[in-house]
Amino acid sequence: MNVVELKKQLRPLELDGAYSHSEQEKGYFDFYDINFSKKLDRVKHHLGYIKCNDYRIACHYFENAGAERTCFVVHGFMDHVGLFRKVIEYLLHRGCNVVMFEFPGHGLSSGKPASIDSFGDYVLVLRQVLEFFYKKVDTPWHVVAQSMGAAVVMDYLLSQQYDEDTGPFDKVLLLAPLVRPKKWRRARIGARVLRGWMPSIRRTFAINSHDKEFLRFVRTQDPLVIKRIPIKWITAMINWGRRFKELSWGENVLLVVQGDEDDTVDWRYNQKKIAEKFPKSRFMPIKGARHHLAHESDEYFQRVVQAADIYFERRSTPR
Repeated sequence: MNVVELKKQLRPLELDGAYSHSEQEKGYFDFYDINFSKKLDRVKHHLGYIKCNDYRIACHYFENAGAERTCFVVHGFMDHVGLFRKVIEYLLHRGCNVVMFEFPGHGLSSGKPASIDSFGDYVLVLRQVLEFFYKKVDTPWHVVAQSMGAAVVMDYLLSQQYDEDTGPFDKVLLLAPLVRPKKWRRARIGARVLRGWMPSIRRTFAINSHDKEFLRFVRTQDPLVIKRIPIKWITAMINWGRRFKELSWGENVLLVVQGDEDDTVDWRYNQKKIAEKFPKSRFMPIKGARHHLAHESDEYFQRVVQAADIYFERRSTPR
C-alpha cells in the first residue's frame, strides 16, 4: 500500500452521485478490512477530504441504506480509521450511517505526524466536520470517541456550552477518555526538559489490548503507524489538561466505558474529573479490559458492545 499515492489521490468528499474508488483505495480498504461496501450490499463507502483551515482532513462516510441515525467515530492519539474496523462494523450492523475522520497528522490527513499546536485545533476540526455533514445525513446523531478523541468531544461540548437539548449528539459514548495520562508527572517533567533541543521521542508500543494480533500488526505491519511522539503534542496535552479544569460544567449525558487494567490513562482521576464536569455522566467499568477498547479482544469488546447496546436502545429524540 502506497501511503504517499493514497494521500495524493484523495478528492474532496462527495456524498451524492456515483463514486468509483481507485485501485489504491480498494487496496487500502482490503488491507485494513474496512471494505464494508463489498461485505454489505446496503453500504456505500465515500472517501475524500474536507478542507479544515490549512488541513486536508481525510474522512470516510459509510452510507447505510435504511439507516435512521448517524454515528460519528472519533479516534485517539496515533490512531486512524483502519484501526477501528470493529467499531465501524458494529455500528453498521446496528443500523447507523457511520462518519469517521482523521485528525491532522494522522492516517491520510495532512499535517506533520501526530503534531499539533493546541488541542483547540482538534476541536476546530471536529466542529468543521460536523458543519460539513449538517443537514446532509440522517439524524439523530451519536458519537463514539476513544481516548484523545473523547477529550476533544468533551471540550467541544463544554466550550460550545451545549446541553442535552441543544447539542448535536443524542448519545455520547466515550471509551477510555483522556483527561490526563497515567504517567502525568513524568510527561510534564519530560516535556519541560526536552522542549527546545529534542523535537520528538521514540514511541514505545504499549500493551493496550488483549488482542495480540492487533498489537503485532500495529507494531510491525501498519504502514500508517506513527513511530515518534512530538514534544509539541505532549505540551499541547498538558496545556489542554489545564484548560479542561477551567471549562464550565455541562449538562450532557455521557456514557463512559473504562477498563480497569488501562495503563495508558489515569482513569481513576479522569473519572472523578469527568463527573465534576458532566454531573449527569454514567460510568461502565469493564473488569480486566485495557486502554484500546475500540480494538480489544473479542471477550472484552463484546462487553463494550453490550454497554453500547443498552445505551443506544434508550429513546432517541430527532433534532
